Amino acid sequence: MVERGAAAPAEARRVRPGLSGAAEDPDRELVGRWQAGDLEAFEELVQRHEKRVFRLLLRMLGNREEAEDVAQETFLSLHRHGHRFRGEARFSTFVYRVAANAALNRRRTLGRNRNRTHKLAERQAAGDDLPTSPRDPEDATSGAELSRHVRSALETLSPPLRMPLVLYDIEGLAYGEIARVMGVAEGTVKSRIHRARLALRAQLQGLLRAQTQGVPT
Repeated sequence: MVERGAAAPAEARRVRPGLSGAAEDPDRELVGRWQAGDLEAFEELVQRHEKRVFRLLLRMLGNREEAEDVAQETFLSLHRHGHRFRGEARFSTFVYRVAANAALNRRRTLGRNRNRTHKLAERQAAGDDLPTSPRDPEDATSGAELSRHVRSALETLSPPLRMPLVLYDIEGLAYGEIARVMGVAEGTVKSRIHRARLALRAQLQGLLRAQTQGVPT
């Protein structure tokens, strides 16, 4: 699905040397103030990260209301358990880890509820205002209809495949950061992204083939 050549800005962010360590964490000062009891510092951290956390959760859960709910859970959990952050990685990586775990927990809760998928499809067909889909050449040039198909195809991926794909292709995290978020080896991240792209490509080809043949999707 994704041709890396068109993602130069994101790639540039990934390969810049010296930016992955905790010493360069742009949130370090705020985190220190927050852990020392400054609630205004925590509010500023929330403001910095809430949009990206919401985007991640929306793509993981496929439902705006669920994403909003889990985003609140994420920051409440951070507020309660922020003392666990020791600065071994960027604070943003820690936030993603908390959000990703919250999303997985919610998906397990909803996993057997088939009506969720049906309602999501109805909302998408009705043109609900969902965020744009991944930043790749196909999506950038094919318009809203393909964007809808991409969101539908993402929904079919299992969480272990969807999460690294979203974090890498949409959020622009490096392989190492994703590995820390998911608690797996970097090689596992690369493998899962590759498998996710193959699965997503197959889903999109099927959807677009059905569309060109006049079959409702």
